[in-house]
Amino acid sequence: MRVPTFTIRLALMVVLMSTVFQPAVAKQPNSDIEANKAVVRRYFDAFNRGDFSQLDEIVTADYGDRLEGQAPGIHVIRSYLQGLKASFPDFTWTIEQIVAEGDRVAVMNRVSGTQVNDFGGLKATGNKVDFRAFQIYRIEGGKLAEHWEVADFATFQAQLTAKPKESAFQSFQKDLDSSKEGDRK
Repeated sequence: MRVPTFTIRLALMVVLMSTVFQPAVAKQPNSDIEANKAVVRRYFDAFNRGDFSQLDEIVTADYGDRLEGQAPGIHVIRSYLQGLKASFPDFTWTIEQIVAEGDRVAVMNRVSGTQVNDFGGLKATGNKVDFRAFQIYRIEGGKLAEHWEVADFATFQAQLTAKPKESAFQSFQKDLDSSKEGDRK
């Protein structure tokens, strides 16, 4: 039995979580934990609205996004977010679960939108995407300082590729039907 890549990545994120949450100092007051969740919610809201004018109030200047190949810095994340919104103007991040401890906030979210412009070398398809992601943020001084993510990028990629008008099975059935008609003639 083949285990889906997303399941493996999610399991690795759980292991990472145990390591990332480990250094959390003594029990943090609930008000700090709620403030940490609020800054993550504010970040998601800014992204959903496509308003990055107050990003410097939400993320640190040296924000470290631990995505593959991502350099640190607010200018990098601003450019990244603007690029996502340019390709998927209706892209939204919907928080499904949010948990916090110490200076860490974990979010399970749903990502959805429509690709109307080119993205990462893929020509605009007009396809809708809808997939899940798991994020961990480290908060420092009331701002997002670091970010780790595991997302179902395989589903995202598959949803961006041009889809045939019918499924492979339907096409197969039509081929069988047409060959039967040919045999009758």
